[in-house]
Amino acid sequence: MPASTPQRLRSFVTGQVELTRAVAHALKSRPFNPYPYLKPFIERASGVREPPVSATPHTVVYTRGSMRLLRYAAPRRRHRTPILFVYSLINRWYILDFLPGRSLIEHLTREGYDVYAIDWGVPGQDEERLTWDDLLGGLIQTAVRWTLRVSKSRELTLYGYCMGGTMALAYTSLYPEGVRNLVAQATPVDFSKGGLYTLWTSANHFDVDSLVDAYGNVPTPVLESGFLMAAPVQRLTRWLEVCRRIDDPDFVTTFLAMERWGADPVPFPGEVYRQYIKDCYQQNLFPQGLMEVGGERVDLSRIQCSILNVIAEHDTIALPAMSEPLPSLVGSKDVETRRYPVGHIGLSASSKGSTQVWPSISAWIAARSKPMEP
Repeated sequence: MPASTPQRLRSFVTGQVELTRAVAHALKSRPFNPYPYLKPFIERASGVREPPVSATPHTVVYTRGSMRLLRYAAPRRRHRTPILFVYSLINRWYILDFLPGRSLIEHLTREGYDVYAIDWGVPGQDEERLTWDDLLGGLIQTAVRWTLRVSKSRELTLYGYCMGGTMALAYTSLYPEGVRNLVAQATPVDFSKGGLYTLWTSANHFDVDSLVDAYGNVPTPVLESGFLMAAPVQRLTRWLEVCRRIDDPDFVTTFLAMERWGADPVPFPGEVYRQYIKDCYQQNLFPQGLMEVGGERVDLSRIQCSILNVIAEHDTIALPAMSEPLPSLVGSKDVETRRYPVGHIGLSASSKGSTQVWPSISAWIAARSKPMEP
């Protein structure tokens, strides 16, 4: 017979000595993510085990260094134009394929798209010297070519998320061939509007050269500290919320999956980070068309493809004000901005995704994609 809620809570409380030790251990890691230490107690109290993430079937079609190109084939392909996801370098790509029924990639494959995603992997020594030119003209361009080759298409939809959207815009400015549509989701464009992150990365406060020179790739604790300081109370109070809702298996399942993803950050390639902070946050060259990659300016007015600018109204990472100027900066005639009542991660993982966000985005892409021939 399954344990009752009071019994599960009593079991949880009886482990308080272990819990105290686990929290003490966690506090020694600054900044810390308590997930590895507290997960066993949540599992014990709820009877829910950590759910599988990135469950949508996929294959690896290309590798280079730490990067992999993943293909998620549609059960029944209806669109000739494939979709290639370019995710941020800060966290792992699998937030795009979160949980069964809560996966943006799964949704798009069921809509008949041939979907691809770049998994940047875990950067090592070889990635320390990676530049924006290597990133755009090397890795992303190769991913574009392999996507077109495998899908047997001449054009694709480039789908950038967060910093991945910034990179997708920069790529399309420099290498427009083959990009039919571009979705920029929660994408920083005007970095002067970045709130706390703009303040913290200011040249007056942040010596990015010393950081990169000392470490090479930027360590995950350094990156994690920024998100922790931006919302220190919420980082801990959500664990209290899961205790309050310990008898709600759906809530606990989502919570454990989200915390697992949040506890899986990766280092940031050093030279890419150096230019990103200097050119984007400290000098705001990106929206001015003054950022240079491989000796060529990234001029957004060169972009002519159809663009969907996706904004999360409650975003505290890529603030809406950072994304709003995009339509006025590109040369495209077909540009649309759509706003959704979710947060930064909610665009790809919230319960509203399958009903309010993804069908809308999918319909926009479908209207601008070539259908499969009968």
